[in-house]
Amino acid sequence: MSYKVYIFDKAITITDNLNESSENLYAFSSVNLDEVITKLQANLLPEIFLYHPHLDEAWEKFKMHFDVIEAAGGIVENDEHKYLFIFRNGKWDLPKGKMEPGEEPAETAIREVKEECGIQNIEIDHFLLDTYHLFNDNNKKRLKITHWFKMNEQEKSALKPQTEEGIERVEWIEVTSDDFPLENSYENIKLLFSDLKKLQNLQK
Repeated sequence: MSYKVYIFDKAITITDNLNESSENLYAFSSVNLDEVITKLQANLLPEIFLYHPHLDEAWEKFKMHFDVIEAAGGIVENDEHKYLFIFRNGKWDLPKGKMEPGEEPAETAIREVKEECGIQNIEIDHFLLDTYHLFNDNNKKRLKITHWFKMNEQEKSALKPQTEEGIERVEWIEVTSDDFPLENSYENIKLLFSDLKKLQNLQK
């Protein structure tokens, strides 16, 4: 197991497996995380692997360096085997949003899909995975943990982008390869569909 944290499209992988990578592998305790992030942002490193024999301990230490924000979202599939995408900031993305106080991740995921896309008739099929990414906000380094759920559309309803959140379009799109729309998406979204594809292959 490992934790893969993206900053833009570069990854910090925290692992307890010494065979994870032969390049750019460092002991977790030996690195300065601020320096690592700076080098990744400046394209001085393509990626980095941080080794620690106790993965959960390393992950807790890693999280202590950041303000942690939890969010949730969904991969929604309809009966034509198309997936619900939003277009925002020049990228194809999936509906998601910050958890509100007292909400469970599944509640957040359903609420955000409905709010961002205008869709109403959906249900959760299963939890998929968590993704992680770093970003700067008001000069603070933040770690966003997003809980993702596989969802199904139960009955067709009109799509309506939440324009006040910067969403320009909402569309059902067939995903058959790493080309459109994933070529113009985020690494975490590609990771989600890769994981979903593996799960679907196992169920065949």
